[in-house]
Formats: sequence, C-alpha cells, structure tokens
Amino acid sequence: MKKTILFLLMCLAINMSYAQKLTICGEIEYAQSTHFSRDFSRDFILKFNNSNSIYKEANISNKKEKIKQTNKDEGQQLNRDVPRNNLNPEFFYNDRKSFHFMEVWFDKELLVKEDSLVWEWNLKDEVKKIGEFNCQKATIKFRGREYTAWFTEEIPVPFGPWKFQGLSGIILEVYDNDRVFHIVAKKVKIEKQSNCVIKVDKSKFISALTINQYLKKKVELIKEDFAKLSSRLPKGYDALKYDENCDDCREEVELFEND
Repeated sequence: MKKTILFLLMCLAINMSYAQKLTICGEIEYAQSTHFSRDFSRDFILKFNNSNSIYKEANISNKKEKIKQTNKDEGQQLNRDVPRNNLNPEFFYNDRKSFHFMEVWFDKELLVKEDSLVWEWNLKDEVKKIGEFNCQKATIKFRGREYTAWFTEEIPVPFGPWKFQGLSGIILEVYDNDRVFHIVAKKVKIEKQSNCVIKVDKSKFISALTINQYLKKKVELIKEDFAKLSSRLPKGYDALKYDENCDDCREEVELFEND
C-alpha cells in the first residue's frame, strides 16, 4: 500500500513539474482596417508565447497602380492607389525587452527599432465578449490619438496586434476614437506546449533605423514618388509638393500606402 501511495505521489510530482514547464502558445488571425477617403483592409497573424510575439502580414498580393481624376467644386482631384511589388510581409516583433518592426513603403523595406514606451492604460469597468472570450475595456493616448482596446485575461500574456501591448491579457480588438484605424480578432488558437518558439532573424536588427531616421526616410520616399508622379501628370496639373508640416497632406493628394 505504501509503495502504491509513493508511486502515485511521484507521478503527481512529475506531472506538476511538466505542467510548470508548459508555455502558452497561440496564434490569432486579425483583420486590420483603415478608413480614410476609402476603406482598406489587410490580414495579419499574431504568433506568441509567454515571452515574445510577432504580428505578421498575411495573404499578400500584388497591387497595381490606379489613378483616377475627379472633378470637384474646388477643382480636379487626383486619386491614386500606390502599387506594391514587394511581397515580403510587414511584421512587428516584441520580446518584452525591445520592439522592432518592418514596413514596406513604395516597395522599400524599412526595418525600425521602436523606442521604449511606457504603456499607461486606463482600465474601465466595461466588459464584452469577443468570440468565446470575456474581454475588459482599456483606453490610452498614443502619439496624438485616443485608442480603445479590449483584452482578455483568459490569455494572460501582455501582447497584442500592431504596436499595442502592456495589458494583463492579450488584446483582441483595438481602435481609435474616430474609427479610422480598427483591428479585430477573427480566429483564436491557443494551446500549451513544452517548446513554443517564435522564429525571427534577429541578425537583421543590427542595421535597424531609429524612429527619427525612419520618419525622415519615409518623407524622402514620398518626395521621390511625388517627383515621379508629377512627371506623368496630365496637362493642367501643378507638380505635387509634399508639405512636411501638413497633417492632412496625405489625404489631399489621395496617396494610399498598401493599407
């Protein structure tokens, strides 16, 4: 009898030790939408474990250039969809200690190391369900915009889509107050494994741009594209000029960047 009890205790200890070594391993599919003069939506997949995550673009396809003229009371308006031939997926990588992301601008890859941020979320009492998960509301002001996030402690990791992070559970939905930017989970897959690895080539991070370098490079690429587009404009159009101090310039020239 004593041998049986001892054997059962040993089995229980082994099982508890194994369970402690298990790590959360998950994959969430999101729809990321932007709503400017037109609506755009892209698919992303967030893969994560207890210590890191990567939010990566999915279902990418070539995008051909489209230019359309529209006559309005204030004059002619030029609508343009920016083409995309670079099909490497954009991604946002978070290992809790650092944050890197890669965006494709005019087919150029911009790899950036994000500045360290303190995520001072304001927790709210409001709750709702997203799929089968109970979610709580949180708000934050991030780079000039107010955002609302819905997170669930049923998946207790501090990650989320795009750059959002820092809550006590994973973020399943986030949007700004004007609903210009909206991300929502479509499918959630969670399991526990003894070895769940998020693969990323960190050797490339050595040459990552700073945020200031990234912003300057984006302006350079926009100006280059404006110059190319200006050379192809029909008669009667003035050459396009980019005003770096104008928040609405992107909307005025209807320049949409792969969103």
